[in-house]
Amino acid sequence: MAIAPTETAMTSIVSYAQGQALQVLSFEVGAQTYCVPVSAVREIRGVTPPTPLPDAPPFVRGVINLRGQVMPVIDLSQRLGKGVAIDGERQVIIVVENQNDVAGMLVDAVCDSFIVESDQINPPPSLGDGEDSPLVSAVITSGEGSMTILLAVSRILPERPVEALAA
Repeated sequence: MAIAPTETAMTSIVSYAQGQALQVLSFEVGAQTYCVPVSAVREIRGVTPPTPLPDAPPFVRGVINLRGQVMPVIDLSQRLGKGVAIDGERQVIIVVENQNDVAGMLVDAVCDSFIVESDQINPPPSLGDGEDSPLVSAVITSGEGSMTILLAVSRILPERPVEALAA
């Protein structure tokens, strides 16, 4: 069942309707498991060496051509403040989209796709001064006591300059 993105009481960047289940794709970055809504995932592909871009943010490894569309490849480890990802045999690029933006997220491994019940989805904790983590949409808890971070795809992608949006 696809869940249309809606604004929730929890936060406006969460891609699920409050009170409904959410299907997610989980993956590893370092020793931690994260996830994104399946509705934001276009495909999962093998790693293609990206072409570096001058003046790109440090977490953007470069760009690749995906069937005629040039898109950035984000080193998710570096984007999350964990340092540059170490190349490995299980690494993949998860192609995600948010409105008109498409990007590849370089992750260490894909884990699983599963449905999360609404009572397992919790707002991100405050980090002091009333601020939430800008990259976290929610924290998913399970019966075994484990937690998985639901990332905000819209905030993971590199920001476009205002001039580019007007063009």
